[in-house]
Order: sequence, then structure tokens, then C-alpha cells
Amino acid sequence: MSRLNLRIVTLAMQTVCCVLLLAVSASGANLTVKSGGGGNFTTIQACATAMAAGDTCTVYAGTYNEIVAVPAGSAGNYNTVTVNGSDVVNVLGFTASSHTKIIGFHISNPSSPGSHACVEIGASKDVYVNSNVMTSCGAGGVPGPSNCGAGMIHSSPNSSFLYIQRNTLTKAGNVGSGPFGLGMDLGDPSGSGDHYLVENNDISHYDLGIKFNNQFGVFRNNTFHDQLDAEGCENTHTDEFFSEPGTTSTTVQHNVFEGNLQRNAVGPNAKTMLMQSDNSGATCPNCSYAIVRYNVVSGLGSGAASNYYWPHIMNYNNTVVDALNNGASNGTADYAQFSPTGSYINNLYLFHFSSSQSNFNVYQCGLGCNFGYNLYFCATSNCSSVWGNTPAIPFLNDTGSKNADPKFANYVGFGNAANDYHLLAGSPAIAAGRYLTTVASGDAGSGTSLVVNDAAYFQDGYGLSNAYSTVSPDCIAVGTASNHVCITAVNYATNTLTLASPISRSSGQPVYLYSKSDGVQVLTGAAPDIGAYAYTGSSANLPAPPSGLSAVVN
Repeated sequence: MSRLNLRIVTLAMQTVCCVLLLAVSASGANLTVKSGGGGNFTTIQACATAMAAGDTCTVYAGTYNEIVAVPAGSAGNYNTVTVNGSDVVNVLGFTASSHTKIIGFHISNPSSPGSHACVEIGASKDVYVNSNVMTSCGAGGVPGPSNCGAGMIHSSPNSSFLYIQRNTLTKAGNVGSGPFGLGMDLGDPSGSGDHYLVENNDISHYDLGIKFNNQFGVFRNNTFHDQLDAEGCENTHTDEFFSEPGTTSTTVQHNVFEGNLQRNAVGPNAKTMLMQSDNSGATCPNCSYAIVRYNVVSGLGSGAASNYYWPHIMNYNNTVVDALNNGASNGTADYAQFSPTGSYINNLYLFHFSSSQSNFNVYQCGLGCNFGYNLYFCATSNCSSVWGNTPAIPFLNDTGSKNADPKFANYVGFGNAANDYHLLAGSPAIAAGRYLTTVASGDAGSGTSLVVNDAAYFQDGYGLSNAYSTVSPDCIAVGTASNHVCITAVNYATNTLTLASPISRSSGQPVYLYSKSDGVQVLTGAAPDIGAYAYTGSSANLPAPPSGLSAVVN
């Protein structure tokens, strides 16, 4: 059995096991912590130390000046440390082990903000970090350039099945105006990590929002904002997502970046994503396969996604507004010039340059790149000599690409939270996109095994669904929107999609994404829309903000 097929079987078994374990999970004791007395314990650590697998420590309002080590539970029997109702509970930090949950705390260490992560996760599995507010804490410290520390949330090598959801993170590793470090540092070049679900978090004032060294991760519906070059610990570039393992032993692949929102990234090197391997990829030969889709980027000093040498980076249906705001001449808004077998399709770019800018590429990608069907518009009429995938070849020479006003619902200004990038009726971006791949030659008829020309556009859920959230496998449409079915597994080596039910097809038919990992339908007409928001027949409201967050002062 191939290594990839073994992974598919293993994930299926893990999913079944997780469901069974949830069904038979024992109900442990509920222990209480009250700082002033009246509970079972007066400190959180005393409660955690007394835990047996499956117990819960419920902590009442107060300030607890302690870094709490939560011992491991067991499969299906979590050791849970949580806040009582709507109480405000302040604590310096946590260290989490396997089968644990940390829920609802205000975590801050302003007197020593770089001494310990807000939440440190060891080489552990099945850990939940949910609905916490974190500020001015982070492992390793950030005293100056090139010493960013290890993140507000830090996971050690070989951690797996981490669920980081609905947290607020701000002022990583420092106080005041910085310098600030990493929001999350997940996995490690010395050992990677696998199976992470990071969603609905709010991250601000950081150098790197999320540094990832893992495989089989879903990073979705997170909000990144107020990312300032001047506050960054390295003072070279700030990024929403970042990975640069620099070691041949690391595997970083099969990650999905979907539905994230970034706004107000100020400075000449403020970016969205940087995935990098030096020396033509030799330093990270196992860095590959990422899906970057349905993200919104609003206000950047530099470019959006920068990818050096990583193959199979599939970038589609994103909306990028006001990139290259530090000056566009000889720049590139989306840069992956040396990245082979990737894509830049169905993306929407809007620029509001205050002065004349010329001679820049909207996007570039490398050998075997699938590009076209993108839209750009310079709202201030200050753009000239605008190229598409190839320097000195006009953007409109790329098949299906458009230069037209996309007709957004509302634009207030650079990186403004009130900007609404949904499409109005009559937008030239509606139904102007293209399919992602096609049915492979020789695959016709029906059945649940579908061979396509490139399976890298799709994901199968990675076995990440849990009691709080569902990661749905992609659903696809073949030929028309009405002929749709969901994926149950992907074999990337053979470009084979295993389907939940048989579907009819013929060789060469277009294959579209019908719905994405959160189950939202994105193919609503005869062809995909360009950009991150599918037109729904009206100026739809923006997606609901992450729930369970608490306000903090920036």
C-alpha cells in the first residue's frame, strides 16, 4: 500500500475512533477553584495537579498569578480547565499536555511578557485552546531584532490534532508599542507537526501572525489586523502566515488557508503570506501542496502571497485590495515566480494608488503555472504598464483576465474594517471565473473514483472534525453546478478523488469547487465568480465575526 493511501486509511480509522471515544467518554469530577476560598482549591495549579483523566477544573473570577501545567487526560477523557460562566479570570499562562482543554481565560504577563508562552503545548496530541484572550505574553522574549521568541501559542515538534479556536491574541511577547513577536508558532523545523485546525481567531500587533511547520492543517476564517512593520521584532518584514523551515528533514505540506481576513498591514514589507525555501527548494524538499483560497487582504505595504520554490501552491478566488501601497513600480502584488505547478486564477485585485505607479506585475508564478481569469482595477487611474504573469506582457493578454471596476458594496479606505468587498449586481466579476481542473483523459462514465488532471486544488477534511466544529471535505461539480458530489479522500500522487457517491462525467469536462471546508456553497451560477465572495443575488452581509471573543485595547 502506498504511503499516501495508508494515510487515507489511517485518517478514516482515526475519525471513526474519535467518534466512538466521544460517544463513550466518561464524565469526570467537576472541581472548583475560588481564590478567596469556598471552592475545592484556591489555586488553579492545585486543582490541575489533583486531576484524574476526565476531570474539569472550573475557575471562578479572580487573578491567579501562576503558570499552570495541565496534566494529560486520556483518549476521550479530557482534562479541562475552564472559566465559570462569564467570570473574568486572569492567569499568567498555561502548559498543556495531551487530551486537555483550556477554555475562556484572560492570559497576560505584562511584567515579564517574554518569559513564557500564553499557552505552551508540548509534544502532545488532541489539545483544545478555545475562546481565550491573550495579550503581552510569549515564549522566548522579544528584546530586539532577530529574537522574536516562540509565540503566544507555541507547539513543540510532533504535536498533533491541535484545535485552536475563537481566541484573541494581541501584542505578542511585549507591551506598549513593541517590538512584538509571533502570534502562533506551530510545529517546529526539527520535527514538524500534523493535523491542526486554527479558526476564528483574532490576531493583532505581531511580527508574524502564524508561523507554521506542519502538514494537514486548516487555517480558516481568522482575522489579522493592525500589523505594523515598525512594531515587528525583526524589523525586516511582517507576515500574516510564514514558513521557512530551512531544513531538509521538515515536511510542510497539505495545508489549507481559507476565508481569512487581513486588514491594515502598514509598512514597506508588510505581507500576507511568505512560504520560502532557498537554493531552488533544496533546503525544504518536502515543502509543497497548499490551498490558498477565499481570503480577503485589505491594505498592504508590500505584496500579498510570496512563495519561493514550493510546488503545488494553488492560489484561487482571493480578493486583494490596496497591496503594494509602499510603491508599485517594479513590484509584484502576488509573487511566486519560482514556484512550479501552482496557480493564480479567479483572483480579484483593486488598487487605490495616491500617485502614479507603473511597470508592475499583478501576479507571477512559475513553470507549469495555471493562470488567468483574474481581474484588476486601478480605482485612481494612476496605473500604467501593468503586466500579468509575465513581465512586459500586458495583464489582459492572460486568458480570461479583465481590467474593470469590480463594483464592491462599500469601500471606506485603506485597511478599514468597514470595507465590504461583496459584489454588487452588474459586477464584471460575476460568473467570470473558470474551472479549477478537468476530468482526465480516459476517465468517463460514472463511479466513485474520479481521476482529474490536478487534484492539488482539493482537500478531504484531514480528519479534523470535532465536537465544536466541522471541517468538511470539498464538494465538486463536474460539467455543471447541478452535477455535484462531495469528496471523501484525495490521492495526490495519482490525482484521484474518491467520491461519496457515483457521478457521471466525460473526459475533459471542467471540474469546479462547489463548496469549501466550512460547507459554504461557492458555485452559484454557470461559472465561478472572481474574488473571495460568491455573488448571492444581493449585497450580502459580511460573514459573522468570530464568536466568543472579548474586546481588548490595542
